[in-house]
Amino acid sequence: MSPDNRRRLRTPQGTESFFLEEAYKHRQLLRMTEDHFASWGYLPVLTPVFDYYETYRPLLNHAQEERSYRFPDRDGELLMLRSDITLFLAKQMGLTLDGAKLPRRVYYADSILRHQEEEDISSDEFFQSGAELIGLPGQDGDLEVLMLLRDLMDAMRLPEWRMHIGSRAVLDAVLDGAADVETAGDFLEIRDADGLRRLIKESGLPREDARTELLLFLGTPDEFADAVPDLLINCGARDPDSPIAEAVMNLSELSSVLSRTSSMDRMRIDLSEHGGQPYYTGFTVRAYVEGANSAVASGGRYDNLLGSFGPPAPAAGFSLMMRKIEPLSGFAADAAAGAPVDKANGNTFAERYWDASKKRRTGKRVAITDTEDVES
Repeated sequence: MSPDNRRRLRTPQGTESFFLEEAYKHRQLLRMTEDHFASWGYLPVLTPVFDYYETYRPLLNHAQEERSYRFPDRDGELLMLRSDITLFLAKQMGLTLDGAKLPRRVYYADSILRHQEEEDISSDEFFQSGAELIGLPGQDGDLEVLMLLRDLMDAMRLPEWRMHIGSRAVLDAVLDGAADVETAGDFLEIRDADGLRRLIKESGLPREDARTELLLFLGTPDEFADAVPDLLINCGARDPDSPIAEAVMNLSELSSVLSRTSSMDRMRIDLSEHGGQPYYTGFTVRAYVEGANSAVASGGRYDNLLGSFGPPAPAAGFSLMMRKIEPLSGFAADAAAGAPVDKANGNTFAERYWDASKKRRTGKRVAITDTEDVES
């Protein structure tokens, strides 16, 4: 192929294509996911591919702005391609919730577009599916979202998966408005204790060692329950009404109720999980799977986001990075392997058509005509 043709046929970075068996596996897993959401009472929604950039700019952190694709329309207005379905969905729901009966349960499945560095192999995450629970505050809403995700991870039959549950509320309480949350989040992402401790100390906050220890806690729910008293005492949060104590105890109570609903073998309390998005306000969650280079699901509670677009309403949800999940899902593999294409019998097209119709009614996949059926 000539260099000119090779250049002309390049695929832009960040785009994806699905072909044949790969596309079939994708659709089978997506269908199961959507059926799972529907069985919990969630209804589908669609969001626009692009919207006005200025609508979302106040809600984006620096990293999100850098990754978003922006372009002017014919009238000179700056538009942004959909890089985060939750943001686009929040606007859509915010404009329609006035007077609506709450809670509302919705799910989505669509592409996102955002810039990734060429060496970043996480570009597989360009197809998202997820669910949002709008208008149900507090622990019941948190538990529903977490159990919805937990049951889905089981149904997908993923290898050695773990859910890490954290809290943006704990992070905000520990930093107390004195330290930059985005910088702290960067340190937490790589579990940089020295950097985090230095940031807390330079912000004038006391007990930087204890605050750092709290934010880097990672352990089983039982280990967290045992550690909570000492963690709070070391942070100087003996008063149960203090912001740190309140946020930590809320997470501890959530973990306790969750343990009565589900096996906690695959759950971890991980206070370095802050959600990664500036709009989170409460619990956060990420799911990890053996064989994936980063989280395959993420979410949490964001009670203030919808108020940016309309009537305020509490909300919580999560998104799944489907292209990371598909090659690891036992369900997707079996769905593809267990659906071979049968062949219709008959000497003429009409005979083969009626034979194929009969077989399809039994759930088989049937091709009417093969090359050997056609006379040369």
